[in-house]
Amino acid sequence: MIIKKNLKLTTVLAAGMTAALLLSGCGISDLLPGGGMSFENGMAQPMLDYSYCRDEDYSNADSDILRFCVYVETDNDTDGDGMADLVKVFMQVPKSAAKGKYKAATIYDPTPYSAGTVKDNDEGAQEIYVEEAFDYDSLYRDCSKRTPEGEMSTVDAAAYADPADWNYTVPGDDTQIGYGYSDVYDYFLIRGFAVAEASGIGTCGSEGYELCGLDLERDCHKCVVEWLAGDRTAYTDTTQNIEIKADWSNGNVAMTGCSYGGTLPFEVATTGVKGLKTIIPFAGIASWYDYTNSQGVPIIFDVNYADYLAAVNCGGTYLDNDWTVLDDDYGSFLWQIAQDEEATNGDYAPVWEWRDYSKDTDKINCSALIVQGLNDYNVLPKQADLMAQAFEKAGKPYKLILHQDGHTTLDGREVNGELWEEIMNKWLCRYLYDIDNGIEDMPEVTAQSNIDGTWKTYDHWRDFDYIQAELTADDKDKTPLVDSKELAKYAYEYFGESMAGENADNKYRELYYTSLEGNLASGYTLELPEDTTVYGVPEVHVKLSTDVTDKDGLMVTAALVDEADNGEPFKAYIIKNRLGFLLPVKTVGTYEMGGGLSEYPLNEYVQSSTEAKIVSTGWTDLNNYGLGYDSSEYTESKQLEAGKFYDYTLYLQPAVYTVAPGHHLKLVITGWDPYRAFLDEDFMLDPTIKPEESDYTYSFRIDNSSIKVMMPVAKK
Repeated sequence: MIIKKNLKLTTVLAAGMTAALLLSGCGISDLLPGGGMSFENGMAQPMLDYSYCRDEDYSNADSDILRFCVYVETDNDTDGDGMADLVKVFMQVPKSAAKGKYKAATIYDPTPYSAGTVKDNDEGAQEIYVEEAFDYDSLYRDCSKRTPEGEMSTVDAAAYADPADWNYTVPGDDTQIGYGYSDVYDYFLIRGFAVAEASGIGTCGSEGYELCGLDLERDCHKCVVEWLAGDRTAYTDTTQNIEIKADWSNGNVAMTGCSYGGTLPFEVATTGVKGLKTIIPFAGIASWYDYTNSQGVPIIFDVNYADYLAAVNCGGTYLDNDWTVLDDDYGSFLWQIAQDEEATNGDYAPVWEWRDYSKDTDKINCSALIVQGLNDYNVLPKQADLMAQAFEKAGKPYKLILHQDGHTTLDGREVNGELWEEIMNKWLCRYLYDIDNGIEDMPEVTAQSNIDGTWKTYDHWRDFDYIQAELTADDKDKTPLVDSKELAKYAYEYFGESMAGENADNKYRELYYTSLEGNLASGYTLELPEDTTVYGVPEVHVKLSTDVTDKDGLMVTAALVDEADNGEPFKAYIIKNRLGFLLPVKTVGTYEMGGGLSEYPLNEYVQSSTEAKIVSTGWTDLNNYGLGYDSSEYTESKQLEAGKFYDYTLYLQPAVYTVAPGHHLKLVITGWDPYRAFLDEDFMLDPTIKPEESDYTYSFRIDNSSIKVMMPVAKK
């Protein structure tokens, strides 16, 4: 029963509590000693004493939180053993919920890295590949389901639980502990939420194959949601067929996670699975094509990246406990999918369509709080845009939080004057417990200013107009040449006498783009109205020509860069490699977590001095002219006629960026980008081969008179 009062007071949630009892004058603690959830100001409040699941003498008997593992049965047998694959799930459930005091909602993080990664596969993963053709249809083979031979309650299962099931040293890497994200959600755990972690099929402790983005990986996590909602069978272990139900669950689930862990919540949302009420993806991927490619060209050093990620997470696919003997069929799968990815060389093909959920909007039936770093060079902002568009098409509520950091969450930060954990708390209470706190009425977009770190809100995403920027250039009638051979020579000098791709991130990207001159790039100064805020997807329209007609994957790069008019350094949010591609921060205070948890630092982002700041970048292939923003258009390269100029539109990454007084934007058009790709793997990997000796070189001309820059600005 839910009793709602003024939000300044307390809301109480309990099982079997009657209005008469609530009105009898009894205190909450009298009615629910050690149990129930309380809500104040629309947020769940601390109710449990925290216990650390990795304490040497940890015991569920002494804990307000019960820890245990279950094995959820899927519908598929990817490893071919005849039985449906089981997925291991590490559960943390308030004891009072397990004992029937109330029903708990679940926060579910599906991050594949959590159970433990295969360190040996992080370098040279292809050594485990088996060069034999793999039939993808075999993953969908018929299989048998287990028959339950008994049932165990959560309380009983927790009594038998062995901490070694979640507190183990990962084989081959004694720095990794199993379920490494077990304490990430402690703030919510001590407030009465249950927390689930499952790394998915093929990962350490689970059966099957790790498939990195394929629908069967998505569906295994869908099965976990179904178990939490009461619609799927799970077992206490892999052998005894003792069924365990989520007898403590209210059936409502929120999925969240960062990076790969932020990708799967979106994927599962596209299934419309019952019980999934909301997702909170941080830096999640909506389309693996757009993660690995852009407008027909690879933008990551190895286009066959999904197989690498699968290999890093495939601990459950090994046939021994030391992860030394790999299932040969799985090695064949890795080899096959690597071949299929690489063969596309940037074009949109079935191997990418298979892992593109951005168009699967028909079944979406939940809300989304989408969080994206505007300076994320790993998962680029287009992914958040694709997610937002998907929820818009589905007619389901969503909000975008766009911050200035890179590839990370917002833990310990304030957003528009409010602690992020409290915003997330309200969001979860609204969609998992139906608490009327008004969080759904927040503006559709909350974006952090690049000027001073304050926050501005916008009513709608993708609600922008285009204005044409004036270009200042004395050579509008010229056709400057960009030569990849010259770029390669320069990159070796700029980054050092070794592979440019490995050393590129040790120097700020901003200064590389603005240092390019002559046959390396062409630069243009843009004139915009004072204090223009770029809001949306900038477009660069240009005519290009090349004499190279027999090669594919010829990268063209456009970078939009902020500079001071006087050329002096200025302060900006600059991602630094030494910090793991994150902004530097300073601690400005602490906040109470509650439940006996330690105080948590409250941090602010710190600006750095720079002579340039990247606003947005974009890439395309010379062989893919005349196409739009939709990646599915880039299905094949086009035949070029030598010397003929073709129309291209480079769609830069979505941005929210204010041009400060005394500043201007510079457009740089160049070729191969050492921050994104190999120019030629042969000479890039072998420092004894000089760039001028490579066959894989190209050049193109730019028709300066054709350049048109369309800048998105928010509608008034």
